[in-house]
Amino acid sequence: MHRIEVTTKPNGAGRNWLEVGHFETDTLGRKQWIKKNVPHQESKLTVDRQYSARGETIDWIVIIPENYPFTLVKVNYDRLNPKELEVLWDPEGDTHSETAREDKIKRIFELAAGNDELTELLKAIL
Repeated sequence: MHRIEVTTKPNGAGRNWLEVGHFETDTLGRKQWIKKNVPHQESKLTVDRQYSARGETIDWIVIIPENYPFTLVKVNYDRLNPKELEVLWDPEGDTHSETAREDKIKRIFELAAGNDELTELLKAIL
């Protein structure tokens, strides 16, 4: 299970929202976003939404199950950038995140190599 926490602003200038879907590459080699659904209507996702006191923002907690086949994106919209997509979770990118984490841990231990106290603390935490 993967947990994502994000805040969106559904109205006004600089608004944004969440979508579920996937990317397709067209015949010219461009990536196109294909929307399937919205997270709170997707039956496989566990979603909790909390509106701010004035309703200006929404705080999301999305629980994504293992082997979920779709991508979760945050769509940002304003007059200067009509539609910008920020990938929050990607099924293909999931395996890369584990290797990236291992690389970061390895780098931390390389930086702490001369300090025994810090190395022991890192071993206890990780």
